[in-house]
Amino acid sequence: MKNFIPYAPEPDDTLFADAAYLKSEDGQDWYGCQQLFSADTLKITYDDNDVITCITRDVSGLWPAGQSVAELPDTDENRRADISCCWQFKDGKVVQRVYSPEELRRQAESKKEKLLEEAEAVITPLARAVKLGIATDEEQKRLEVWEEYSVLVNRVDTSKPDWPERPASSRYCGNAGHLIAVKVASSETPVKSSDLRTLI
Repeated sequence: MKNFIPYAPEPDDTLFADAAYLKSEDGQDWYGCQQLFSADTLKITYDDNDVITCITRDVSGLWPAGQSVAELPDTDENRRADISCCWQFKDGKVVQRVYSPEELRRQAESKKEKLLEEAEAVITPLARAVKLGIATDEEQKRLEVWEEYSVLVNRVDTSKPDWPERPASSRYCGNAGHLIAVKVASSETPVKSSDLRTLI
């Protein structure tokens, strides 16, 4: 049953007052055709790109506006699908999604944007420490590494991405961080802000 869209039935044909109604491209009312489905099968909805958007055994739990509906045997092979947008319903079968070059490019653009935001979140406080003249040698080195990484990410061609290696994470959780945490918890005197400096 394909391409369900909203419609307004004739007053004499309505089953529920003030309810929304859908019909398929071949004229089947959604409420009316639910009785055609078996109780022991999987029911899925999928969009115009054949991407699976919902999976259930209870057909009454579906509302396929702008979607198509299919019924499948409840098998291990069909249950492997999920609604992560990585599965499609093609030629009557559940298959892993094959992305088009344009879809892959958009995914790469999104990843690039997130990586640049992540890098900027690290660079900003480090750059501020350098500007104020209070950066440690390690903070200065980390700033250089992250700025270089940010430039390399910005240069990535999203039509054929080759991602640079992400710099190592903060080492603050090592022994030094532990000692500072103990000092904060046990000291009766104020702790200097320099003692709490976190290496980002």
